Amino acid sequence: MITVYGTPPTRSMRVIWMLEEMGLPYEVKPVAFETRLQNREFLEASPTGSYPGLRDGDIRLMESCAILEYLGAKYGPTPIVPKPTNPEYPAHISYLHFGEASLSAPLNVTIATRFFAPDDQKQNWGAQHAIEMFIRKSAALAAPLRKSPYVAGNTFTAADISCGFAVDLARFLGFDDRLDATLKDYAARLAQRPAYQKMLATRPAPH
Repeated sequence: MITVYGTPPTRSMRVIWMLEEMGLPYEVKPVAFETRLQNREFLEASPTGSYPGLRDGDIRLMESCAILEYLGAKYGPTPIVPKPTNPEYPAHISYLHFGEASLSAPLNVTIATRFFAPDDQKQNWGAQHAIEMFIRKSAALAAPLRKSPYVAGNTFTAADISCGFAVDLARFLGFDDRLDATLKDYAARLAQRPAYQKMLATRPAPH
């Protein structure tokens, strides 16, 4: 059984979404943010203490997009991971990593500032710069979506999971109104996928 450590709205969303798209059995183990660095089982999978971690038998993995690659390679073939000989593969692999490296990762500064900084620093320069960088770089995501429904072409791929999470993160932080309308349409289209809806259902109920 595959075990995912972490739940929505963290980057574990990507992994759970991928598992649902592939129809693979899994379990989710929520890990409390406040005590995550004392959770030995979680740290074995994600030594940095960042979400998500994954356990697959004796295998432990961290980094959400690396986990997407792993699942596609080990449990494929799957339509959502093009083969290297497929003309859509270059765009797929580029945007698989673009969704994290260029879009989501810089927003860690904004998230940390928004939720943990003193009140007089919650809108500091670094946090705002990360948002501006996201908006600027998101133009590279909007461009292919003006030509096709998904980032790699006409077929939904794991790259859309990566980039879809990034656009969701913009909505979570409240600046999605500044994104190109193409990206808003894209997010709405992805949200209709059954696997996306099942992923959201794994979110813990509010107390």
